[in-house]
Amino acid sequence: MPRLPSENLTDREAQMMEILWRDGAQSAEAVRLALDDQPHDSTVRTLLRILAQKGYVRIRGRQPALYEAAIARSRVQAKATRNLLTRFFAGSVTDLVQQLVEDKQLSPEELDRIGKSFKARRRKGG
Repeated sequence: MPRLPSENLTDREAQMMEILWRDGAQSAEAVRLALDDQPHDSTVRTLLRILAQKGYVRIRGRQPALYEAAIARSRVQAKATRNLLTRFFAGSVTDLVQQLVEDKQLSPEELDRIGKSFKARRRKGG
């Protein structure tokens, strides 16, 4: 299993990765067209090369090259979550969840659903 890249994604890189995770291997032009603001072609190609250097993207073929995600979304999400917990919540999941509730990003109903899901997973031994 490849090691997760150490460098974090910028907002634009994350947008581009979402496209590749959602749509699979794409040409640079297809990625550009899928972005809301459709940036300049050279900007997209540069960012795709940077993502490849960071280890997030694999490049297949030529003319047109296809770009595909080299790392699963779930692995990047796990890394980002650990980074967030460490940097801003001193590793406390409780503090993170409390902040989400206070910011109205997590409703009591969602919190209850998460609790039930967790209990069901524990009963199954997961």
